[in-house]
Amino acid sequence: MMTQRILVFLLAILCTLSISAQDKKIGYGFRAGLSYSKFDGPSETGPDGKELESFTNDKGFHIGAAFSYKFTDLVGARAEFMYSQRGSNIKYDGPSYYEVGRRLVPYVLKGTRQQQLNVNNTFIDIPVMLYYKFGKLEIFGGLNTGLLIGSTGAGSLRIEDVTNGTLAPDPFLALTLDYNYKKDKAGEASLEQTEFTVNGLPFSEPSTLGAYYEFEERDKMQYKTLDIGLVGGASFFFNEGLFVSWRYVYGLGDVDRNEYDISLQTLNTDRTHVKREDNNRSLSMQFSVGFSF
Repeated sequence: MMTQRILVFLLAILCTLSISAQDKKIGYGFRAGLSYSKFDGPSETGPDGKELESFTNDKGFHIGAAFSYKFTDLVGARAEFMYSQRGSNIKYDGPSYYEVGRRLVPYVLKGTRQQQLNVNNTFIDIPVMLYYKFGKLEIFGGLNTGLLIGSTGAGSLRIEDVTNGTLAPDPFLALTLDYNYKKDKAGEASLEQTEFTVNGLPFSEPSTLGAYYEFEERDKMQYKTLDIGLVGGASFFFNEGLFVSWRYVYGLGDVDRNEYDISLQTLNTDRTHVKREDNNRSLSMQFSVGFSF
């Protein structure tokens, strides 16, 4: 539904521009295509110095409208209004912990965590750029302002090789991650339970965990609403209107809030989270097909 509303809005912008663009110096158009994005930041390291986290590209799409002003036939300025998906695949594999029975008799399992999470952040991107044309090639660069309008995550969590207890009936604990960073509350999870025993004592955990299940409180959303970055790239024009384009968007700020940037390797002695406060940037490549008028 949100995507349909964005598409209708973009079409309305194009119609408005086509009616109002009387000056030959004013141009307009649209583009759409695929995005490949990831977070870039430091990894937590294990006792042997091995990196425990990895960030890899997540695939999404983008679509939007543009209008430009020509200073000369070769040089001009362009602003765009884009619906854009930018996120990351995040993996953790290494020594870790997991607290079970947190609402009754808490017990911290210590073992190995294998966690995979696909984060999908949706933005309204507003890049403002200068461009230069020579022949059929155009190069451009400028500043991108991203406004976060949606943020979700999906994946899995598995605790195994437990060193301070015996799990049964399976030697591991496997749970599903289904995150809505805007809507989920602290401690939110599914009603469906996974039952197991630790050292012969019965426990149960929600089968599906929300974004802030392991947090006692939730104030603001994990991912920040505003993402400022640099943008640059090139376009190749087959004729006066049709073009293909490549661009790179380099985030300048930390995409997530420090209160949710925690260590997955260890807890404090009072079972509170160890804060990491890493600077995780958003990096994105976009491949587009478009038309300008």
